[in-house]
Amino acid sequence: MTPVTPVPDHYGPPLHKVLDIKMGFADDDAGVAWVTIDPAKHYGNRWAHGGIAATLADVATGLAISKQIGNPEERIDGTIELKINFLRKVVSGDLTATARMLHLGKRVAVAEVDVTNGEQLVAKALATFMLKPPNG
Repeated sequence: MTPVTPVPDHYGPPLHKVLDIKMGFADDDAGVAWVTIDPAKHYGNRWAHGGIAATLADVATGLAISKQIGNPEERIDGTIELKINFLRKVVSGDLTATARMLHLGKRVAVAEVDVTNGEQLVAKALATFMLKPPNG
């Protein structure tokens, strides 16, 4: 995994804590969200549920946007669209989403997200967020 500056443990919505999602920022300001995959996060008894990869992509995108704008809690209005292609199944180990900004406008932000298991790319996502206008 790329060196990451972690976000403090007390930060983050309850869902992040329930799923044990860790968050941080890469040196290039990419948003990074990761979790350790174990049988509790499997779909049935075979592999990680795809919703975990999608959730990580969404969280990482929010982090990437927050590095670029002031007052992210007041400016980020939510996810408009999240499109993800699953490339490989994940059974165990670290699942990491790394989001890099493609577009940051006044009302819309778009990020490209790589989801990896170790060094292997396992999913690719494109996330679009709605932003509230600055100062309003």
